[in-house]
Amino acid sequence: MNLKHWCELDELIYISETDEEYKQYAGLNYNEKLIEQLAFMKITNSKIFINFFSRPRPPLISAIEDIAYSKTKKLELELHNERNTKITSSRHMFRSSPVNWSTWRQFNSLEKEHKNRKEVFDEFIVKSKYIAPIIENRFSTIKQVYEEENIDRTNEKETNNSIKLDPLSAYLEHENISYEKLVEFIKSIGQKAKKPFKDALADIGKTILGKEPEYYDDFYYFRNKVYSDIDSNFLAIEPLGEVKNVLRSMEFDLSRIHFDTEDRKDKYPSPICFFVKIPNDIRILYKKESPYFDLQACFHETGHAMHASSVDAGNDYWDKYRIPMGIAEIFSTLLERLTKNTKFIQSLLLATKDQNIIDKLISRTHFMELFFVTFYAANSLMKIEYWMNNLSIDQACELYSRLIKEYIGFEVPGEYWLLHHILPQSIMYVPSYLLAAVRATELDNYMKNIFGEEWWREKEAGKDLREIMKPGAKIDLSIFSNLDSNVFLREIT
Repeated sequence: MNLKHWCELDELIYISETDEEYKQYAGLNYNEKLIEQLAFMKITNSKIFINFFSRPRPPLISAIEDIAYSKTKKLELELHNERNTKITSSRHMFRSSPVNWSTWRQFNSLEKEHKNRKEVFDEFIVKSKYIAPIIENRFSTIKQVYEEENIDRTNEKETNNSIKLDPLSAYLEHENISYEKLVEFIKSIGQKAKKPFKDALADIGKTILGKEPEYYDDFYYFRNKVYSDIDSNFLAIEPLGEVKNVLRSMEFDLSRIHFDTEDRKDKYPSPICFFVKIPNDIRILYKKESPYFDLQACFHETGHAMHASSVDAGNDYWDKYRIPMGIAEIFSTLLERLTKNTKFIQSLLLATKDQNIIDKLISRTHFMELFFVTFYAANSLMKIEYWMNNLSIDQACELYSRLIKEYIGFEVPGEYWLLHHILPQSIMYVPSYLLAAVRATELDNYMKNIFGEEWWREKEAGKDLREIMKPGAKIDLSIFSNLDSNVFLREIT
């Protein structure tokens, strides 16, 4: 077997695994045994790379991560099942079924009584005890995999390949950022957003909720509720049609992208995009929550699809499939930014002559961006310290509560992070959203400078974007980004 053959085999395993996981997240029939068998194949193939190739460096880092995820696949499946069967309400229903983890956000979006949302939130916090041991066991196993792989590699002669890897250092290397720079970036952007967020929260809370915001009024509740008094203006807008129009204007190939908008009880609660086979088979899942948020969500996930479908099929395998998360989120965030762009919104609401509605929308999106920064700063710092200091789940909950209080101002039960859709699932990921938010702002400015204020209408803009996205993991960030958080913060404060 040579490296080319290894890559072909790994891609086949990846495609089969992602196809089955797509069905799982879509709330369709899927085969757990097949997922487990494919995970076993992934472990075997990853070990072949480590033992017989070990270079280039990117697939080596990915091989260790794949072993960690694959060895914990049963626990991941158990977490998926337990969240939907144990994290359920004993008192409240959503569409004739008890509210569960997957329908929680939809329930919150439609429920009028604050007391009922509080009851569900409190019950879910208590029931997080059912999933906490699974999460702790899974993350402990992931730590162990990295420790074992480091022991196996102590005799290697190449200095670069003998660098000690752990879940955090592997993430940092993949993202090409130092621990010091990442932590400074997160703390800086979080601290700068704190005061304007808290000021806006006090005002918007009274306007939107008719009361002081409380711990159960979380980020995901606000991202729907904050637009409730202007949502009616978006009822006639079909998000999927609008985002397809944008991509067609820039001459993207929509035949590579499949959209699933069906609402199923066990369908994943967050919009999500699956890169099943890059660049030719990209699939998007989302289900409706509220009119304006649906527009944002559809544009965000289609941005992921726009990106993946533009990666050059001739790239090295690892440059196609091992795209750093801080890069993977740039183009989804860029496309989502259109839903917060005054000129784009004006084009959608042609029948609406009231500029106050558009001004209110932009003001609310700025508030949600501030909420996003403070919330994800807390999320990111907790996850970094979790791996850095080998925290227990209880210690992580205590830390999370402190960080949420510091950045957002709420007294939130620390167990809340166990109910998040990313924090207990991924090794890291959450800091990548902050990195991408800044880079997407810089890319938006770059596009405006070249193609004008309405760059998304220009086919040449699509051509330029495809050239930027084409290298996959090896895109040249210096074309448009200095990772200057002030560019982003000036926009929202």
